Amino acid sequence: MFSRSLKKQNKFKRLLLKLLNVYAYDKETLNIINPYYKNNNGNIFDFNNKSFNFSKGYLDLTRKIKKLDIFFRYSPNNNLWNSTIRWKRIVPNIDKKTLISVCLISLRESIINFTNQNKVEIDLHLISDNSSESFDNEIINILKSDSFNVIKHNTKINGNRGSYLECCDQAEKSEDLILFVEDDYLFEPNCIDEILSSFSKISSLLKEDIILCPSDYPFFYDTLFQTSLFIGKEYKWRVVRETLLTILFSKDILINNRQLIRKVGDTINEPFEKPLHQVYKRYYCLAPINTLCHHLSRSVPSIHENWKSTWDKNFALYKKI
Repeated sequence: MFSRSLKKQNKFKRLLLKLLNVYAYDKETLNIINPYYKNNNGNIFDFNNKSFNFSKGYLDLTRKIKKLDIFFRYSPNNNLWNSTIRWKRIVPNIDKKTLISVCLISLRESIINFTNQNKVEIDLHLISDNSSESFDNEIINILKSDSFNVIKHNTKINGNRGSYLECCDQAEKSEDLILFVEDDYLFEPNCIDEILSSFSKISSLLKEDIILCPSDYPFFYDTLFQTSLFIGKEYKWRVVRETLLTILFSKDILINNRQLIRKVGDTINEPFEKPLHQVYKRYYCLAPINTLCHHLSRSVPSIHENWKSTWDKNFALYKKI
């Protein structure tokens, strides 16, 4: 173990704690352990206030989260299973509308799971690309909830680049955190809770905003990233230098990197998201070890994850509607 300089203990405070019969305090920080929380000897997380880890003590969450704007861009009329051999998705015998609906249900459930315990305003923006009014109304009906607001926008330019740029345009009006989501991502119930809590915790620790990618992509494991590990709420997070386009970042990062972020849609890049790699040289970009959402694309969407069980649960909810 590397040597560490410990905080000098306050002898008077130690004596006072003993007189008060409070023995559960951290010898290095003199934080009283769990004075106000019943957590059965586990770690705790009080959103936008404090986190507590038994090995480290308390961390004041100085990076408060004011609001989350989610931008979900979708294109239901793109061919899916029967398009071409190389573009077949891993979920067979469904059309694109079904895929979008089930993924949105999983996102809805993840938001509700978070808002049931925490008070943060969340707006879910639907970025409609080459859709129909009937399908738009169908998914708006699916998303009805008292836990968040739903706002629909139409793209000014059709296609992948156009819908991405519409996300950028609408994100300019955001107040704090921005989550870009593509239409083929399946969310775990704890995803929104983990990314918001971990953003607050790690940003407070580093004293700067970060970028989070909620997916543990297989390609993270064939690149020699110069990485570090951070402890979020429940997950460990590692530094990465490339992602796809489902990411969480702050309004400040958008303002300070507007040209590079918009360049993803403004220019033809290979790969599509290449300009973001320059942004990741300026800020820590972190991804979870064990995925929080699954990319249901052409191959196995994640590493050693039971994504099919998550799909089945949300598909069953979809069938009941």
